[in-house]
Amino acid sequence: MPTKIELAFPHQYEVEVLTEAVNDRPVRIPASPEEVDSVLVKVTPAGLPSWVGSFARGFATDDLVTGVYGWPDGVSLAVVAAGYGYVFKAAENGRNWVRLQPMPITDVRTMPEQKLIVFADFTHIFAYGAEKSAWKSERLSWDGVTITQVATNHIFGLAWDAMQDKEVEFVIDVRTGEHTGGARPWARR
Repeated sequence: MPTKIELAFPHQYEVEVLTEAVNDRPVRIPASPEEVDSVLVKVTPAGLPSWVGSFARGFATDDLVTGVYGWPDGVSLAVVAAGYGYVFKAAENGRNWVRLQPMPITDVRTMPEQKLIVFADFTHIFAYGAEKSAWKSERLSWDGVTITQVATNHIFGLAWDAMQDKEVEFVIDVRTGEHTGGARPWARR
């Protein structure tokens, strides 16, 4: 499956997904003394030389998200490699990266109008703004969150409810992270 590139925010770099490192020794993220299954991304910051990052895949599956996403600040980007997410400033050549919460990442949505990037895992949704985490939803599901639609001020989705043995709808207010609906695995029925 091809690696998705989504640069929805104004940005000060170019990116390219590579199938193999050519003439560049990739920066391994995280650092590893041995070769690991990874996603290779060539990053060219505005006015600076390009560099290649080798981002370790989280899991040996193609069922989880793999992609490169612009960050709301315009100078950083996120790489998601089979469920593991990394965020870093393009001009720092792979130094000072941070592993994103959640893990594994099952979905990514960008919301340029709100200056947010949203990540889902099996139970929660996390939103990040330009500089920091904006919010984390309460637990939405027993084990399975599907984002079905992103609108101006809301995220719509389905959450697995084990007690009802079905998916139930939820809606999140993107300004606050508060939600209605969803499964409530922590609540007694």
